[in-house]
Amino acid sequence: MTDQGWKDAVHTGHVRMDAEHQVELALLDALHEAVSRDLGPNRVAEVLEQLLEHTNVHFMSEQLLMRLTAYPHYEAHAEEHDELIVKTRMLQSHVAAGEIKPTLALIDAMRSWLVQHMDGKDRALAAYLSGNSGKSTPIA
Repeated sequence: MTDQGWKDAVHTGHVRMDAEHQVELALLDALHEAVSRDLGPNRVAEVLEQLLEHTNVHFMSEQLLMRLTAYPHYEAHAEEHDELIVKTRMLQSHVAAGEIKPTLALIDAMRSWLVQHMDGKDRALAAYLSGNSGKSTPIA
């Protein structure tokens, strides 16, 4: 997918979500660069840690937002988040073992997965939130 293609795919119309998605993809790019250019284990570990922390915070934020608005597709959306968490654990293993080709392949797979998730589940969530703006829905 071209840069413009994934940028269009990740634009959901929800400003905060889109900003977090841009950071997520930029961190994946930075990790790919650190690994492929062999910038050293400290730089790779630093970027990987930033990616993992950002991913966890983003998913917690998004899932809280879904709960607060009683999003009807919460479970399916959260299951996809869990899938990416599994991929991040695999990524940690590859990085720890110094496996460059599997690490780069997994980063590429994560990018594709993220773009599909953002274009599908996150776009649907953004549309739901847009339709519910101003409505107060208690947590079930």
